Amino acid sequence: MFYIYQLPIPRSQPGDRFFAEIVERAAKLICTTPEFDDLAQEVGLESHKNGITDDRDRAQLRAQLDGMIAHLYNLTEAEFTHILSTFPIVPEVTKQAALDAYRTFAPPEGDAEIAALIAQNESATLEFKSTARWNLKEAKKDRTMEEVILKTIAAFLNTQGGTLLIGVDDSGQAIGLTHDYNTLQKKNRDGFELWLMNDLFLKEFGKAIAPYIQITFHTLDNQDLCKVVALPARNPVYTDIRDKSGQPQESFFIRTGNATNKLDKPSQIAKYISDRFQAT
Repeated sequence: MFYIYQLPIPRSQPGDRFFAEIVERAAKLICTTPEFDDLAQEVGLESHKNGITDDRDRAQLRAQLDGMIAHLYNLTEAEFTHILSTFPIVPEVTKQAALDAYRTFAPPEGDAEIAALIAQNESATLEFKSTARWNLKEAKKDRTMEEVILKTIAAFLNTQGGTLLIGVDDSGQAIGLTHDYNTLQKKNRDGFELWLMNDLFLKEFGKAIAPYIQITFHTLDNQDLCKVVALPARNPVYTDIRDKSGQPQESFFIRTGNATNKLDKPSQIAKYISDRFQAT
């Protein structure tokens, strides 16, 4: 295992791009007899009865796995085509199926930078939010959505900075800004940027924070997306978040892993501020 760990291979974890799809397809190929029932149950396949034994279906699953894994290695189509060509005993139909699968799983057309960001998945410095104002479940404008945006940006400012993509759901699907646009008087990018910067960020954090926030717009899969880059702030940033009674409460947020967390104890906040901002 010492040598295995040194190999330059993707270290996929649950929630990463293609992780669930690879597990599902590999399980269907492996778990085809009763002795694999424990494994099938462990990975959510339930039993070997859900495994795939038909030769044509198995070939399709293998091609899909090849296509996904080529993307995990960030291979271009030309590179993947060359690699496939180095296996002379593999039938051409198998190679073509793998290449077709690669094309199927390619990021949607549009802004290459945003597509690359989404492919990274959420992290300590990257967060996706479906909307900034509109509650999709309740189909109405909701201040809670705005508070989520404020908490995320405050946490980035207080930690090591980060990027927030608005108009992207948790799965990395571009759903756009139409719902948010429709809540504004000026229903376009300009109106959204004016509201986001002036009415939300600067109103809450103060005008001094303006140099630390950069807003740009991008198009992916024919959908408008907003990218908010928050640089590490030189001073602590607080934001008012409503408590359970609906009263605004001054709060201090930081990023820990891919989550935004609130520091509750004054002693915790004081120590964090001392450690984080002492040298800035």
